[in-house]
Amino acid sequence: MSFLRPRPKPKKAYPNSDRFEEDGRRIYSAYDAATVARPGRKVWAKRFRLAAIVVAVMAVALAAIVFSVLPH
Repeated sequence: MSFLRPRPKPKKAYPNSDRFEEDGRRIYSAYDAATVARPGRKVWAKRFRLAAIVVAVMAVALAAIVFSVLPH
């Protein structure tokens, strides 16, 4: 009894046409929807090293100021 069976939806001529604009560029990408990766260990090591250098330079500058103020 084929007349009781639901009719299949018509197939689109271009099934992925909703993903692309007229000039062929993608409207959206899987990369846009992906979550942003957290920075790796190397990035944190660079930040820590930079912070350590800044603190060391500030300590040297403070020590130079303190020693210049002391009586000779």
